[in-house]
Amino acid sequence: MEKSQIDYKKFKLGVKKKSKVGSKEDLAKMAAPKAAQVLYNIVTIGPRLIMRSAFQLLRANIITRIISAVVLVSIDTYLFVRKRISLKQYIINVAMAALLLVGGTLGWYRGQELGYILFENAVIGIIAGVIGAGVLGFVFSAIFEKIIGKFVKDDTKDMLDICNGVFCDLAEKYELTEEQAQKVAETVLLDAATVRKMYAAKDKTAIACEFIEPCIKEIKNLQDK
Repeated sequence: MEKSQIDYKKFKLGVKKKSKVGSKEDLAKMAAPKAAQVLYNIVTIGPRLIMRSAFQLLRANIITRIISAVVLVSIDTYLFVRKRISLKQYIINVAMAALLLVGGTLGWYRGQELGYILFENAVIGIIAGVIGAGVLGFVFSAIFEKIIGKFVKDDTKDMLDICNGVFCDLAEKYELTEEQAQKVAETVLLDAATVRKMYAAKDKTAIACEFIEPCIKEIKNLQDK
């Protein structure tokens, strides 16, 4: 196939994925100290303080989630005020933080309650609560993202459209083969920092070019040798 006949539009750049429900490390930091105290109580003290530790962890979990939601909203508010994200992105982020809070708290309550009812064990109830919080928080946010994605293009999608247009122009400029274009599409992943940088820039196309062109040059030089 002649290079001039290649349809570069069929090669789409991707987005670097980021977890929306928090890292495993954060979950461990939150749950491990309290869970360890519960286990210690089981061995040394008895049922009364076992339940007390369970309720302490329950309170700590809810407070932690509220603080986390406030911190997330504060960060988004700062980014919005500094014009690093759009109004629609700000609204989406605030709604997402609220859903993570509601879903996580509801999942914690229901999971902890179900675990204790089924097994009559405070520790298993706590484990079930942690699992329920993660699962329900993820489900709530995933459903919201799926629905809102059908009606609203967030900043990432807007900037990705610009990047894909720039990619097509650069691919034609450097006369990439299909193999090279596919390699670039698989390698260049748009991240949150680049999205914010592009949104804040007057010349978004220039930022996209700075982001994509080095990868194109590197891949073309390697495969042309």
